[in-house]
Amino acid sequence: MVKASQKKSDIDRLIDLASDEAKPERILEEVPPSSNRSLSLEDQKDPRPSMWRLLLQLRVLLPYLARVLPLLERGLLGTAVLSGGGSAPASADVHRLDREIEEIQGSNRDLAHQLKNQSGELQALQERLGMLDASVARATQRQDEIAESVAALNKAVKGWAIVIVVLLLGLVGATIFLALNHHS
Repeated sequence: MVKASQKKSDIDRLIDLASDEAKPERILEEVPPSSNRSLSLEDQKDPRPSMWRLLLQLRVLLPYLARVLPLLERGLLGTAVLSGGGSAPASADVHRLDREIEEIQGSNRDLAHQLKNQSGELQALQERLGMLDASVARATQRQDEIAESVAALNKAVKGWAIVIVVLLLGLVGATIFLALNHHS
């Protein structure tokens, strides 16, 4: 009598291996003991990766492969050998597949149109940013010129203030001198 774990096909074991809940140790235990291959994840004698290590690395692709394989099989062979179907009419699936392909192509056209619109918008945005950058550069240059003008004006005002104070002191001194000379 054959155990239930030995009844599992190789594809079922690969799908189990690809599922997130599967533990590699549990799946490796399900392999029949009659296999002469080493089932260890690391083979100490062989520096190359083992088949199981390679499958573990590729396990994220296995669910997609399990979905695509029946489609490829039906498309290439015109039968459903792997999926278990024998003489099912493939024309209904082909029409459904054609409709799905047309929908995908329509979606791709819509996405291409949106991408074209967005690239135009991005180009216009880049032009606006270029103009804004030039405007900021001009404003910075004007501010620098104004700061230089204010500094020069400040220097001139201080110079004139010193001249006016010296003249006022001279006028006060001359007035006092004349007042003293006139009283004496």
